Amino acid sequence: MKWLRRKILDLKISYKLMGVYLLVTAVPIIFVGVYLNLSMRNVVLNNAIFETESNLDKIKIQLETMLNRITDISDLIYLNRDIDALLNGEYGSTFDVYNAYSQYPVFDDYLKYYDEIENIQFYMTNQMITNSHFIYANEAIQAEGWFREAIDKQGKISWIIKAEHWTGQQYLTLTRAVYDHQSRLLGVLNIYVAPDKMKELADVDTHDVYIILDEQQIVYSQSEQLLFRYPGFISARPETDAKNVLFDHHYRGEDVKISLHRLQPTKALTNEIQIATIIPVESLMEQPNEIFKRGYWIMFTALAISILAFHIFIKTFHSRINTLKLAMGRVARGKFNIKPSIVGKDEIGEAYDELYQTSQSIQKLIDEVYVHKIKEERWHRQQKESEFKMLSSQINPHFLYNTLEMIRMKAIVNKDKEVAVLIQKLSKMMRSALERTDRPVPLIDEMDLVVTYLEIQVMRFGEKLNYSINVNGDVSNYRVFPLLIQPLVENAIIHGLEPKVGMGELIITITEHEQHLEIDVEDNGIGMDQERLDHIRRTLADGDHFDGKRIGIRNVYQRIQLYYGKAYGLTISSLVNQGTKIKVTLPIIE
Repeated sequence: MKWLRRKILDLKISYKLMGVYLLVTAVPIIFVGVYLNLSMRNVVLNNAIFETESNLDKIKIQLETMLNRITDISDLIYLNRDIDALLNGEYGSTFDVYNAYSQYPVFDDYLKYYDEIENIQFYMTNQMITNSHFIYANEAIQAEGWFREAIDKQGKISWIIKAEHWTGQQYLTLTRAVYDHQSRLLGVLNIYVAPDKMKELADVDTHDVYIILDEQQIVYSQSEQLLFRYPGFISARPETDAKNVLFDHHYRGEDVKISLHRLQPTKALTNEIQIATIIPVESLMEQPNEIFKRGYWIMFTALAISILAFHIFIKTFHSRINTLKLAMGRVARGKFNIKPSIVGKDEIGEAYDELYQTSQSIQKLIDEVYVHKIKEERWHRQQKESEFKMLSSQINPHFLYNTLEMIRMKAIVNKDKEVAVLIQKLSKMMRSALERTDRPVPLIDEMDLVVTYLEIQVMRFGEKLNYSINVNGDVSNYRVFPLLIQPLVENAIIHGLEPKVGMGELIITITEHEQHLEIDVEDNGIGMDQERLDHIRRTLADGDHFDGKRIGIRNVYQRIQLYYGKAYGLTISSLVNQGTKIKVTLPIIE
């Protein structure tokens, strides 16, 4: 055995593949092809029967549910004493009768909520006005067979084929006599089954489905010409008490198999529903027979193609082996830019994938050791540039020019002490801003700068601007990085409140939470539309578009991300003519 194994291993790969091809390809193709062609007819037929039986079981369950629901509705009507009061009541006029009908909406409610019901009609023995639901059963109606049968059964349920009173259209109908509390006959209840609902149930099967009542009349068929006729094919069924029967029959000029399922409606002692499907055997076998004829031709053609494919495979195999060998040589020489993959996912393809992953791991390691240092230096340089831009734009020129102009005008016009106060506040703010560093400062110092800025703005705008600062919690020991709040307040005044007509309101709220500090800057200014708001949100973290001329929302956002990390930042919400709210989230630093 070892000798044979050694001989096989010493053979060339092409000879090994040829032997494998003969053993596992050519010979099995011949046997499998013959077997499949011979067994295809039974497989197709059995699958069709199995599918049909499954569909009939589904139809049977759904039909039984539908009939039981209608039976339950008839029970509710039968036991409802309101119909007793309606039909035995005394009425002084026709108008009173119509009012009594309108106060009994039970039938209309059932029609509204149960699509299984086509209509409900009650044939009453009392001579009252007839409408769509209540019909006076005159002598002619009481003489009809269905009416007498319902009376004879004394309240028991019967399923019959009956014409609707007004349209004359025939339906599968539940009938039962209804009595009052003194066992006097009130009339006969008819509940007509909706044909569309039966069509919905039966359309799940690809073959013709028939719903039959008591083996006498077809109550549903895809062909309207067969409705309410005798199902001739049912006569060929074998004599058996089984609920499900499958039998052969010659129907409409061809051999068929008929699957018949029986259903006993609840509380219907003398009725039975049959559900039948006709499976056309010859039609089903047309395509398999054609395949059977072509099977052998396909089998021999496949053998010829497989020989050609074998030759191509040997050639492709050799090419892929060479590709793997060359890739291994490049990696061995330190050249890691090989192709990500080669065609095929077999062992050669898996080996190449492993080689590619190895080369990428080595390349990644090189990047982490060398390239990462370059990226780190570039990031520190960008950080310094961002800080420089922040420091160089701490005072908004627009604000400075407006303030100085206001000071000049007040000095010319008023000549009072407000000029000195204003200059003092401006000097205090400029001194505080210029002395800021990149280290955290007390939050109260930062808010003092904001208050100074707001007082200057109040002197500028006068009664047009009002502000308030709300602090929830003890934040006296907390520290924040400088110039995070004042730019947001400045942005709110310039872009939100300055263009506003009327009183401007600015609210700053500082809230202490367990894990973070929340600062809200909210104004009632002109706000912005959704398109502008979406644009600002998209470019919030885009440092490429930062112009470096002023501290804006993006500058504050980038500084928060830079100092505190990606978990912190700010969010913006705004509505046109209602204002803007900026929520800043910072970690708690003492």
